Amino acid sequence: MKKTLFKTSIVMLIALITMSCSKDGATGPAGPAGANGTNGTNGNANVIGTNSFTTTSSNWTSGGGGVFWTANLTGATSITQNIVDKGIVSVFRMYTVNGATQWSPLPDTNINQNLSFSYGVGTISFLMQSTNATAIANPGAITLRYVVISPSNKRAHPNTNWNNYEEVKEVLHLQD
Repeated sequence: MKKTLFKTSIVMLIALITMSCSKDGATGPAGPAGANGTNGTNGNANVIGTNSFTTTSSNWTSGGGGVFWTANLTGATSITQNIVDKGIVSVFRMYTVNGATQWSPLPDTNINQNLSFSYGVGTISFLMQSTNATAIANPGAITLRYVVISPSNKRAHPNTNWNNYEEVKEVLHLQD
């Protein structure tokens, strides 16, 4: 008797659960469409283009009896460990030729001097050195610009010459 009562209870419980589960009512009408949002300007969150900056004679420290000079740019917070490991930092030197601005990539050799750079997290170091082992004057004012390119932008533009300022400017929509 107990087994029959137990089985009957189970069957009734299953029937109750099955009948209790039914589809909801019919779907109501669609609501009105929302207003369109304002379109923003297309941008690229993976590129940090800096404004140009100019070194001064006080930025440079002499070494090797004046055969080389070094300067450090600190506070370059856009240069993260991810950029150091997988991204690119390009640096360009500004020249004015016949009244027109031109940007030359580093390293840059001019007469008997070579200007190069290296970078790490938050910093860029510049090295101006003599190409013929003779002492050179303090480099003084040099106008430079650096561009930080994320790994995703590097992958998205695999054929970009990252040492060509005009190409970098066009591909990454940089403003002068």
